[in-house]
Amino acid sequence: MTAEAVDAIAVNRVFHDHECVYYDERFAIRHDRWSGRRARREIEYALGRGLRAEEVVLDVGCGTGWYAAGLRRGCHDLPGLTVIGADLSAGMLASARAAGAAPLLQADAGRLPIATATVDVVVTRGVLHHLPSPKAAMAEWRRVLKPDGAVVMSSEPTPIVERHGEVLVRALLGVLRRPLTPEEDFWEVASMAANLHVFTPDEVADVARSAGFTRIALDTAGFAATLVLTASYVVHGRRPGLARLVPWRLAEAATRRVDAALFDRLLPAPWRHTVVGVLRP
Repeated sequence: MTAEAVDAIAVNRVFHDHECVYYDERFAIRHDRWSGRRARREIEYALGRGLRAEEVVLDVGCGTGWYAAGLRRGCHDLPGLTVIGADLSAGMLASARAAGAAPLLQADAGRLPIATATVDVVVTRGVLHHLPSPKAAMAEWRRVLKPDGAVVMSSEPTPIVERHGEVLVRALLGVLRRPLTPEEDFWEVASMAANLHVFTPDEVADVARSAGFTRIALDTAGFAATLVLTASYVVHGRRPGLARLVPWRLAEAATRRVDAALFDRLLPAPWRHTVVGVLRP
């Protein structure tokens, strides 16, 4: 592993150990039955089938537990379903544990302490762009998958989301007008350093093929909902009292429905904000 990769891993570990304290609030996440049902729907829609009893699901980069804890709440009808959460950050794992996730592993996404060909479904949500070597991570996910398994990917940023997000952030900062303290400025810089990549679906597909996947179905999705979450993140950081007066969760849910009904259908693929899809061996 190169020195640059080691540094990138260290930055991500330190930043996410800090971010775990406020991550759910800023991204409008509540760990309840509703989010558990939504987590299950996201995965089953991507797979094109339902999750099954006795399957093993591995949530790589589980963060505060959107999938790792959500599936435990949303899949009570599937006896024997095992959902394993893995994350580099001890802080994120503590948050996931508090949300109900178990079992949990502290592990690098590219070096998983899991036996070969033992996982039915790997799920990842906004993980690949934090990793210094997407190819090495995908090869590791391919290793742990059973021959008929699948990787479900979501929320990987596309190049255009940075441009749209920059316009929105500049506008919000002009309105909010509160300078950061030195400590806040440090963590804002760290958040930028932790985001290593943006992707087009073709770029992700090329990496996936080089990692051993042969059946690849990727697309882009999302527009309005990502802007709402960007606004939530910024307003919470600059004006937390004001931010807590805004129903961000309802706004994100509403704009996600608008995305599904309108923007995901009508916007050109390069204008949508995230890469989503499924990789199969």
